[in-house]
Amino acid sequence: MSRMKRIAASLLIAVPIAAAMATASSSADAPAKLTPLRIGIASRSPNPMPYFVALERGFFREEGLEPEIILMKAIQVIQSLVGGSIDFGASTGTAVSAAVNGADVRVVLALNDKPDFDLIARPNITTVQELRGKKIGVSAAGSLGEILARRILSAHHVPPDQVTILSLGQSHFTYASLKAGVLDAIMATMPLTFIAQDEGFRKLAAGGDVYRTVNGGLATTKMLISKQPDVVTKVIRASLRAVQLLKNDRKYGIEFFKGPHLDIGRERHRLAERVYEAAVQGYLPSGSVDEKLQREMIADAARRIKPGQPISPERVFDFSFAHKASEALR
Repeated sequence: MSRMKRIAASLLIAVPIAAAMATASSSADAPAKLTPLRIGIASRSPNPMPYFVALERGFFREEGLEPEIILMKAIQVIQSLVGGSIDFGASTGTAVSAAVNGADVRVVLALNDKPDFDLIARPNITTVQELRGKKIGVSAAGSLGEILARRILSAHHVPPDQVTILSLGQSHFTYASLKAGVLDAIMATMPLTFIAQDEGFRKLAAGGDVYRTVNGGLATTKMLISKQPDVVTKVIRASLRAVQLLKNDRKYGIEFFKGPHLDIGRERHRLAERVYEAAVQGYLPSGSVDEKLQREMIADAARRIKPGQPISPERVFDFSFAHKASEALR
């Protein structure tokens, strides 16, 4: 076993979310022998919900697949993918960075191109300009939340160096610090952004208004694409069927979001409809994004990584499977 594989195996957090869910909706003529595979996800947020829908409704099974969905940290998703511990990873931003840095991975599916982060501030702060000299909390340095905070500040003509951006870890820590008055604003995602506004905090700006990025999807290895293209096709087709179902069946979608797969806290029945409505608007039926966005994501990663030579979109993205699957499902 190679050093990379040993590292990936040691980092893998084997937290099976749903390994072999039997569903009444599975087709009667599903193949007796299913192909096992592992999908790593970084959070139980709205972005990976189509994979759970595809599992629950039997879409994967109808494709002859038996996936195991595993929760792990974003960086571990790509390390495990490269090491061969998982087959697909739902951490596309990290995958782009890894590919720009030389890893032989490709983003093959995009579920969303607008990040669901909002800039939430104390009630007495009414504009982004009022954040000069104030403190904004994010999860980590270099995270999408920090990138969006800087983009929002710049878009509102506030130099980021005039604001203190603090890395405080998980969202409940940043929100607790906001409530305690330690912070003046935070970058929050659903459902926390709704909870904060219900409790009197103010939404100043939406990250999706200033920045596009693949914020949900799948990456896999070039080797798997070359040796098992049929598996890639089937995974993407099942996932896009789930996207269609969520977009077309509002009642089902809301009820699904009330279930155990989405990390929505104790107020799932009150918040599920709002989270569903916001999430479903962002799902991409095509499963892909345009070349302009691909190049922008590569450029963002290259500014941090500084590769030795220019990186083409073909070295990072392969949406050929998504294009064929979306056309077939129309």
